[in-house]
Amino acid sequence: MTLQRRLIIAVLLAAPLAWMLTIAATYWRAHHEINELYDTDMVRLAGQTIAVAALLPHSDAAQAAPLVIEPKGDLGNAGLDNVALTIWRASGEPLVVDPVAGQFPRGGDRDGFVDSVINGAPWRLYYVHDEKSGISLAVGQRMGERDELILAYVISQIVPWLIGLPILLALLYYSVRRALRPMTQISSGLERRSPDDQTPLPEEDAPGELRALLRAMNGLLRRVGRLIDQERRLTADAAHELRTPLAALRAQWEVLQRADDGDVKRESEERVTRGLERLDRLVSQLLTMARLDSTTRANFGHQVNWRTIIDQAVSDCLWLSNRRDVDIDVEWPDKSQAPLPIAGDTDALAILLRNLLDNAIRYGPCGGRVRVVLTPTRIFVDDQGEGIDADLLPRLGDRFFRAAGNQEAGSGLGVSIAMRIAQNHGLVLRYSKRETQPGHGPDAFGNGMRVTLMRG
Repeated sequence: MTLQRRLIIAVLLAAPLAWMLTIAATYWRAHHEINELYDTDMVRLAGQTIAVAALLPHSDAAQAAPLVIEPKGDLGNAGLDNVALTIWRASGEPLVVDPVAGQFPRGGDRDGFVDSVINGAPWRLYYVHDEKSGISLAVGQRMGERDELILAYVISQIVPWLIGLPILLALLYYSVRRALRPMTQISSGLERRSPDDQTPLPEEDAPGELRALLRAMNGLLRRVGRLIDQERRLTADAAHELRTPLAALRAQWEVLQRADDGDVKRESEERVTRGLERLDRLVSQLLTMARLDSTTRANFGHQVNWRTIIDQAVSDCLWLSNRRDVDIDVEWPDKSQAPLPIAGDTDALAILLRNLLDNAIRYGPCGGRVRVVLTPTRIFVDDQGEGIDADLLPRLGDRFFRAAGNQEAGSGLGVSIAMRIAQNHGLVLRYSKRETQPGHGPDAFGNGMRVTLMRG
């Protein structure tokens, strides 16, 4: 069910319900006010009448026959059948009699209101008794008179509602459709868009309630656009980078097929093997970079164990360190201090450290050393290589960037991968050149490159 249909159904149900509740409240209020008004009039009439009646001669000898009330003249719209009055002597004989009230039961010394049924009709009676003279009085009103007035008042309220309710529902229906028209237009516009269209949705003419949604959607479109651009650049760069090793492999394979000399054949086989290793490493890094590009910074729930991460990274690089005769040293902080405590993905951080160690081993001297130093706030990876020029340091994070003159096989993706993993964990990488003299001072590791991993 659409949002528009839900709103329309809710409005069409809520408006009559509100109307019925209003009518019920109107009836209750009218019933209360009209009863209060008539009861007050009856009390006042009874009090005034008995005060006058007490002054009249009311002994049995003075007035044997009751005085009968007979209205005369123009009575207007008076409803004489609805209101009546009777006065009794102390002896219980009628003193004043209204023809309608002839059936009122005598109240004696009773005071107050009584609801009674007289001649099959409900009446409300008010009795009052004068202690001094002994006379008593009853004022009565037919309940149907009150009910008719209440009903007339409620009908006077219902009729405008009955006339206006269909108009109100039609206006509400039109208003809901008109209010939701921008959402329909946005939906139609998105359906007509091509998959490559990431232009922002217009926010200026949208209602205030939709602007937050449009801003969020435009932000999503920008992020999707950046992701698509990254994928396109990665695909283009990968195609460019794969073209060279594939061409070299093809050439070496052709040489290997034509070679008759054993030395030439062995050399071609070694070159094919190195080319396959480089191609395997490049494809692996491309897959890792593609996976990292599709993720954002996550909220990790568990603290990482750097010892496990270091052991895994060192184990992954042992084949390369053995081939280049490079020693890997790891220096831990005191047992009382935890190295760079963070929550994160152990496997991803192991890839980060592996790439840093891989670069340090590849671009350092054969027979040299690589050192990993862990502190409570930072992790350092040092090598003894020549490093690169200071003006090229800012470009180390660029994909497929390799310093000119570098003869070591590589794809230029290792640093990019490491930086992306660090970013996902709220960390940063800093590259700098070390300038210390071997064998002197507390830090006698020697010149080379230093990579610092720390909080951003």
